[in-house]
This record gives sequence, C-alpha cells and structure tokens, in this order.
Amino acid sequence: MVASIRFWQQLLLLSPLALFACGESTHSDEGSALNEGDSTGRKPSVILISIDSLRADHCTPYGYTPQLAPNEATTPFLMQLAEQGLLFENASAAAPWTLPSHISLFTAQSPREHGVRNGRLILPHNTPNLATQFQQAGYQTLGVYSAPFLHPAYGYGFGFDYYVPAEDYLREDGNSNIITDPKSNEMMKVHGFADSSHDNAPRVNEIALNLLDDFGAKEQPFFLFLHYWDVHYNFMPSAEMAKRFLPDHGPADVELGENFTPAHGGAPEKQYSASQLERIKAMYDAEIRSVDDALAEIEAKLKELGIADEVIFAVVSDHGDHFGEEHEGKVHMFHHRTLYEEVMHVPFVVRAPGLVPAGQRVAGTVGLYDVGPTLMDLAGLPTWDGREGQSARSLWEQPGSDLTVHMDLFHPGEPTDSQAWRQGPFKVIWEHGFPNPKPGKQKRDPYLRAYDLAQDATESKPITELNSHTLAQKAVAKMTQLAESTPRAPLMQKMPDELIQGLKNTGYVEAIDPNQGAGTPAPPQQEANREDKDPN
Repeated sequence: MVASIRFWQQLLLLSPLALFACGESTHSDEGSALNEGDSTGRKPSVILISIDSLRADHCTPYGYTPQLAPNEATTPFLMQLAEQGLLFENASAAAPWTLPSHISLFTAQSPREHGVRNGRLILPHNTPNLATQFQQAGYQTLGVYSAPFLHPAYGYGFGFDYYVPAEDYLREDGNSNIITDPKSNEMMKVHGFADSSHDNAPRVNEIALNLLDDFGAKEQPFFLFLHYWDVHYNFMPSAEMAKRFLPDHGPADVELGENFTPAHGGAPEKQYSASQLERIKAMYDAEIRSVDDALAEIEAKLKELGIADEVIFAVVSDHGDHFGEEHEGKVHMFHHRTLYEEVMHVPFVVRAPGLVPAGQRVAGTVGLYDVGPTLMDLAGLPTWDGREGQSARSLWEQPGSDLTVHMDLFHPGEPTDSQAWRQGPFKVIWEHGFPNPKPGKQKRDPYLRAYDLAQDATESKPITELNSHTLAQKAVAKMTQLAESTPRAPLMQKMPDELIQGLKNTGYVEAIDPNQGAGTPAPPQQEANREDKDPN
C-alpha cells in the first residue's frame, strides 16, 4: 500500500499515473454537508488553487480589460466563480515572492512568524500545516506543485497523502535521488530548471483530472491543492493564445517574452519602452487566460462527476508583478523587490454553495495567511489556534469590517529588509535598513511610509504626519514586535556553486543568502517616526 511507504520514497518511486491505482478510501461520518439539505453527513471537499504571479488587477472580476485586446477576458472562469461565491476585493500576499508567501498560505502565519524569509531557509518537516489540518479531519489530501520553491524539501509535503510535481525536471531520476534524500548536500539542484517549464497548466491538469477521477466520487472528502506556474515570467504563451491578446504577435515578441526576467550577477537592468511593456503585459494576459481555461477544465470534471455543488473551490495567488509602474520617482519591474500593491494585491475568490452568499464582493482587507483558516471554517473544521491567520467570515457577515494584514520582504540583492501593515485602506511600509548589503549595493536607510489607498491607489503620495496617527502607531507597534520575535528557520543544506548559477534562470538567485534572513531588530523608534526620508 502506498501509504506505508516513507514520504520521500513516494516521490522517487511513484509517477503521477501510479497514484491512481490506490484502494478505496475510508468513510468519515463526522462534519456537515456542503448544502444544508444534504443529509449524508459528508464533509465538503476542498480545492485550493494557487496561480503564481497573478495580479488581482489583471483579472476580469476585478474590472480588468486588456488594453490591446479589449474584447477578450483574461479570467472568464474566475468571473463565473465570483458570481457564484465571494470575491475579496482587498486581499494581500504575505510576501512578494513564491517561497515565503506559499509557506504563509500553508501555515496561516506571516513570514515574520514562520521565519522562512530567504531561499536557503525551510519549514521544519513536522510543522502542522493546512494539509495536516484536513488530513486529521479525515480528508484525503492531494497536492500538485510546479516550481522549485513548492518542493517538499522546503517542508510542504507533511500532511499530504500525495504531493507530486507536474514537471519532469522535478522528478527526473538523478534529481529525484537528490530531492528525496534529506541528507543530500545537493538538495536544491533542481531549482535551476524552472525556466524550462512553459505550458505548465496542461501537465498540472493531467494529474489533477486523474486524481479527481480516482477520489472525487468517493465518500471520503478530499483536499486538493493545485499550483500553476505559467503566469510567472518568462512569458511564452502558445501562438494561438498570444494572438488573441496581441493580434500582431510575432517573432520579436517571442524573444521579448522569453527574455523577460530580472538581470543578475551585476548585469545592468534591462530597459523597456512603454510599447514593449504593453506587449509584455499582453503576453502576460495570454498566460493568465491559459490558466483560467485550465481551471474551467477542473470545473467541467467536477460537473461530470456530479460534485460541483459539493466542493469548496478557492483561487488565490502568491504575489503579482511590476510592469514599469512608478512610485515616488522610481520605476519598478518584476517582483521580489517592493511591497507596493502591484505585487501585493492578489485575487482571492471562493465558491461554497449553501455556505457563502453568491455574488458578494467583500471589501474588507484580508491576508493570504487567512485563506487556510477561512477554508477550514467553511468545511466545519476546528479553529486553528495559535496562528496569526484567521477566518475571514466576519468580512462577509459584517460588511465594513477588516482584518489587519502583515507583509514582509527580505532581499539581499536589492538590498531591502522591510515590512508592511494594512488595515482597510491604510497601509504602512517600513524599511528597516538592510544590515549588510552586498558589494556594490547602496545601503538603504530606515524609513517609514504610509498611504491611504482609498485616496492614493498608486501609492505615490505618502502621508507625512504620522507621529499622532493612531493606525500608524498601531502598525509600528505590531511590526516592532514581529521584527524582534522573528524565528530563525532551519537552514537548507549547502548549495553547490553550480546550482546558484542555475538559479539565475528562476529570477531568484539573489534570494539565496545563507547568513541573512532571520529576525531583524526593529530600527530605533526615532527612525520609525521619520517623515521625510526618501526611500529611493
């Protein structure tokens, strides 16, 4: 029986198709049905989708119209999901890059709570997470991931009955031997191959649809996590999809999209014209539509199985991307560099027939680490105590309420060590001042910035009077406490030099710093109250 095999061995020995030969699942009579009229006592199944790098403001239900293809919609399925459930208008990522944000999604903790703030730090493998909560409640737990920073070496696999990669480079024989040996000094070798995984959604769906065939109609409920990578740069949509969003798409655009990635190793940053950025965004939109179409296939399978109305279906993202937006005189590109809204505002849509109202837009602020507790609440699981994350139920049951949201960024390559705090439209960004910048990098001085997003959606007009501002002082107090109590997460085993070179292809090489990223003392209070320091 597969369940008797050690988790690390499962990843080595099992192909995705081998997973579908499992025996019957065990029935659990505890819990409540998704629809109030269902008397079977079956708990609702849950599907959680993470679309990497998806900006909320490029999604149809958030009001987006593609500039170069105004008759196209980037996310018609997400629009349908929002019409049938809840759309959270002001959801924030936990961090502006993949690893800490997904760890927050799984642990219901902000990065300053779990401590995984750079690419060599990991979550202890026995840490309770969202999968363990559902597993302990009698769920079959299933996961499909598509990128290195979702690999179980970082601690994600705990609690999953099956947690498998969609990409060959994450399970090839040589790489699998390294990945599945927690004592290996080459644990992270596979991180250099993310850039080769174009057209990822069909491979995710191949596994996901088979999992639904195998487990979807059984009496035991399932928790299914799916991670899609296509929307992450580089942008290489199919020619057919590209032409829908960029009608004159040609070879020059293929090259432009293929090379759209941050500069590394001291190379000068690439410069893009306004016209090029519009074309890049069109290819980004094409990638988004490809993933949205893949989600529609998941929905079609649920309907085929007759369980679409018995499943809680949630879609989120881990972060967005900059495409040349300007903040206080500085132009920003890519992600993992700032805590501005282009990178931090992410979609959060959930459908739960009979449990949430259909078509309600929820204005209250919510964080990515609140998603898990919200899904647990809807599924009737016990409250997840001891976590910063909490159910967002109050936001749709009591319109006008907000959850406070904490965000975090640690990046030696910028260099920046910063936090952000938000409640309603009021947002504070606090740069702590990076303690030890790399050679050739200018040290950032500490500064504090606050914005009223209701009046200043582009974060271009910082509020300067903060000393007597109640919310500003609340934000500073919380961020001070988190800065002083940030744990030091365990260190990934030493990465060979050639793997650091390979990581350049992912856009994350400067995240790798073995000596940085644990708790950073808060700047002196007088620094926190500075009002006129230019962050640029």
